[in-house]
Amino acid sequence: MSAQPHAEFMQIWEEGYVSNHISFANMQSPALFVLEGAPMLGPDGRLDRPAIRAYVNAAFASNPAFRVRLLRPFLGLTPPAWVPDDDFELDRHIVFDDDEVDLAGDDLRRLGGAYDGTMSLRHPLWRLRFTRLRDGDVAMGLVVHHASLDGMSGMKLFRGICQKSWDAPPPPVRDPFAGVRAPARWELPGLAVRQWRARVPGRRAAWKDFRAKPFRRRVRRVAARLLLPLRYGAGGAEARERMLPPIHSAYRRLDAAQVGRRARELGGTVSDLQVASIIGAWPGSERVVRLRFPVSFHSPDAPEVRNHVRDMEVTGDADAPLTSTMRSVHDQVADRAAFFAGRNVPGFPIGYSTLLPWVSRPQFFCGAEVKAMIPFPASLGRDQLAAAGVMYNGSLFVGANMPASRDVDATVERIASLMGG
Repeated sequence: MSAQPHAEFMQIWEEGYVSNHISFANMQSPALFVLEGAPMLGPDGRLDRPAIRAYVNAAFASNPAFRVRLLRPFLGLTPPAWVPDDDFELDRHIVFDDDEVDLAGDDLRRLGGAYDGTMSLRHPLWRLRFTRLRDGDVAMGLVVHHASLDGMSGMKLFRGICQKSWDAPPPPVRDPFAGVRAPARWELPGLAVRQWRARVPGRRAAWKDFRAKPFRRRVRRVAARLLLPLRYGAGGAEARERMLPPIHSAYRRLDAAQVGRRARELGGTVSDLQVASIIGAWPGSERVVRLRFPVSFHSPDAPEVRNHVRDMEVTGDADAPLTSTMRSVHDQVADRAAFFAGRNVPGFPIGYSTLLPWVSRPQFFCGAEVKAMIPFPASLGRDQLAAAGVMYNGSLFVGANMPASRDVDATVERIASLMGG
């Protein structure tokens, strides 16, 4: 019997991440892990490439999330789909750098893999970079495209690529799509209909679900997909440079318990405190500002959905005391239904904040302890200040992006001081 086609269709809101060359490049999201060095190095002190490659083959290449590529639809009739990459090669996704660098003195975004080029739409959208550090540790940069996951699903996925102890065996090496194949473009409409009917059984329920979306909107989406090849590269390199100016990043490590206590004392959550601290740390001349942050709509009933967040905005005065900004942010978040109903949010738009829990115990990669997990927010190209926090093993790691013309190190230090007290 011939292999059956396999496809996971994108959600409508995910299509924007791959709708033009600027969005596609911007949504390549790097993160930086600092790993214990000894298990990652060979007898000559250089990166143990065979061991690392073998672990990545087990932890990444055997995971279905890292073995799918994007397939555009036939005649624009469906959203793009994630399909098995029949031409998968592990070495496309790994960069080794044996030049020793200083974590404190090097460009964190370079170590995170942000400058290793735009990924190909013909293959899975992830890449790893391994770099030796002068203190004996190893930096591991992980770039994953935001179209394939959001922060919450990403944290869950990262847990799956790590070990619970240094001697825990990695996952068995396997082909996650053995017995199935990538469909041809012309097969996508039929697959989409069959998957939809499996989710919505019964003619009456199917007709109600179909009528829930206006016909004109469906036509506009099909037209936009048909015209995509004509507008995908609009503006060329000049537009990309204008919309994605150079940015740089910095981070700080805080005691998660201390930050949690401070948030409770101020009458809010750690997320509220981070948002208020970003507002208070804003160094620009605009003092009344607004900030985006994600609200998760993930549900146990839809575990297959990779991206399921909506951004909301809050406003604040950068000159106000932290306590009053914290209370205001907390109240605005509690009344988020008003924002999604159309409430106006005043202020100069500065950027983005996100806070994610990872795990409370040490994790291991290729037998090496993960000492730090440094996030870089998946911000818009022209954001002036965006910060992400990740809670891991008793620490809160806060990473921030700013345009190269602004002092990101001083700003993230100010954020850390406001959060830490």
